[in-house]
Amino acid sequence: MEQAEQTMQPAQRPSPSNLVYIVGAALVLFIFFLGAWWFLGRISRLPEQPQPFVVVLPMWDSPPGRPLTEGFVKKMEELGYKEGIDIVYKRHGFLAPGPETLGVVRGIYESDLTEGIDLIFAAEWSDTKAAQEATKAVGKPVPIVFADITNPIEFGFAETWASPGANLTGVAERRNDVVEKSLELFTGIVPGIKKIGVAAQGFMLPGEPSISYYEALLEQAEKMGLEIVEYTTDVPPGPGYREEVTRVFDSIQKGEVDAWLHIPGHFFTNQQTLEHQLALRLKIPHMLPAVEHNDETGELVGLFVYGADFVEKGEQAAIFADKILRGGTLASDIPLELPDRYIIVINLKTAEAIGVTIPPEILELADRIIE
Repeated sequence: MEQAEQTMQPAQRPSPSNLVYIVGAALVLFIFFLGAWWFLGRISRLPEQPQPFVVVLPMWDSPPGRPLTEGFVKKMEELGYKEGIDIVYKRHGFLAPGPETLGVVRGIYESDLTEGIDLIFAAEWSDTKAAQEATKAVGKPVPIVFADITNPIEFGFAETWASPGANLTGVAERRNDVVEKSLELFTGIVPGIKKIGVAAQGFMLPGEPSISYYEALLEQAEKMGLEIVEYTTDVPPGPGYREEVTRVFDSIQKGEVDAWLHIPGHFFTNQQTLEHQLALRLKIPHMLPAVEHNDETGELVGLFVYGADFVEKGEQAAIFADKILRGGTLASDIPLELPDRYIIVINLKTAEAIGVTIPPEILELADRIIE
């Protein structure tokens, strides 16, 4: 026992250098964890960066589609929506009108709804109808804002003007009022008009805005003692359709009609150009419900335009979108609005070509005169 006790060694104390190392390492770890705790706490208190709104733009390749979209995007930027930061636009391009186009557009909307979007800017009737059907089919009542709808209650886009209901709202027109004013101005510009030619069945799209404009035209013309001369075709859109449209217009002879009126909403995108050429050949006045241009020269077609400016209507629709996206207002609670204004455009170049003198009182009403 005594021998064992004699062999035991006293415990070793840490050297001063080792002690400094241990204390330093502990201090470094303490500072690290303290800094991490502070950093994570600060990050957790930072506000989350808002995700940009996702908005689908129109797809129907009709004359109003592009300027409506132009006005909408322009106004959204003015309202503070920077593309790529505050808002992302889904652009699918413009699809040519045709019997199958409505179904194609509806399918694209359904796909977008599945992926997740905040709003559909549907612009005119065909886009709006496709969007309405898509939101019902998918079961996601994403808000839809339109800019070029006529008779919205009659066609099932709204319950009332004051309370649209459902998930749609926007800028709309009362077609009868517009057509009545158009015919009054038209007959004021060219007194003595009795027979007005139109491209009707086979040219018009099987929906809006063609149908309501056509029906309102027949009603108002009868009241004013005017005859509507209808030109039709049985050839469906597709190969050879342009040739058929050209054939019909080429067959019209001088004396058959006193004037020509363009019905909005047609299969052949550049029909207004062919109508303009027809009017020049027959030397008759040609009226349009919106500003249209020659697809070859870019010049304004027609003698006279009465209607709302599409770019301005797109801008007006953007205000609806802003109320929904940032204002948190339901589409169903935003009353429908008429266009802010209607414009009158007189083309004096066309007037000279067809031998028509515009009365001074009509020129005074014009918002724009093409010299």
